[in-house]
Amino acid sequence: MKLVLIFVKRLLMNPYAIGFGIGYTYFMIAVGAFILSSNYEYGPVYYTAAWYGTVVLVSTSMFASSIGMMISYHSGGLSFLTRFSRLTPKYYLLSLYLTVTATLLIVSVLMLAGVISLFSYRFGELILPEDWGLSFLDVVLSGMFYMPLVLLLEEATVVTSRKLSRAVTFIPYFLAIMFGFYYYNLDLTNMAYYNPFVVIELLAEQSFSTKMIPLNYNDLHGPTLNIGYSIASVLTWCLLLSLASIVMFRRLYYKPLEEGRFV
Repeated sequence: MKLVLIFVKRLLMNPYAIGFGIGYTYFMIAVGAFILSSNYEYGPVYYTAAWYGTVVLVSTSMFASSIGMMISYHSGGLSFLTRFSRLTPKYYLLSLYLTVTATLLIVSVLMLAGVISLFSYRFGELILPEDWGLSFLDVVLSGMFYMPLVLLLEEATVVTSRKLSRAVTFIPYFLAIMFGFYYYNLDLTNMAYYNPFVVIELLAEQSFSTKMIPLNYNDLHGPTLNIGYSIASVLTWCLLLSLASIVMFRRLYYKPLEEGRFV
């Protein structure tokens, strides 16, 4: 647990995580509430739910990028630590899971406060989540998905080239941006369950909605979200990525951080 406390403290006191994560999150909330809300076709609650889904997906991806940067500094010496200390890949992975869960639960409170206050002010009515538990659960699931993904990407840079580290750190963020608007423009139906980014977004939307969220944004009378399938989908991705990262972990060898510098 001591390792978890160190990780959480480092993340929450990281100016880049605070500025890029929390600051940009509130910027997105403000844009959704006051700039892009002039034409909301299906009512303020549905619009708020949809925008909250995008905020959760993108905000958690930015914190995942911060965790990726932290892992990048660890990865050079992990091969020594796992061979000559009591640190094991499973313990390290578990510590990262607990770290991202604790951190994102704190961030989720800030996200909800921003969405509730700004969107309620914009529409002149109090808009609250219908299912608070699902809202917090979705943020935790998001962190559980992103964490092994960024770990696997950083491990790949150690095995291949450290010069790729800064680039792959932002891959979760770019994927979140791409798939965050993917849902609003394509008819996905049941294919949505195979895409963890879309599922995370839909679960966040469902937490604000009084009715079941449609799998196709523009088809309110079409097939709707199955919460059980959605949670199972994200957990399956978490398991697969975790197993892959553990396998990759055992292939790590020492590579100094200096190899990642561009001369």
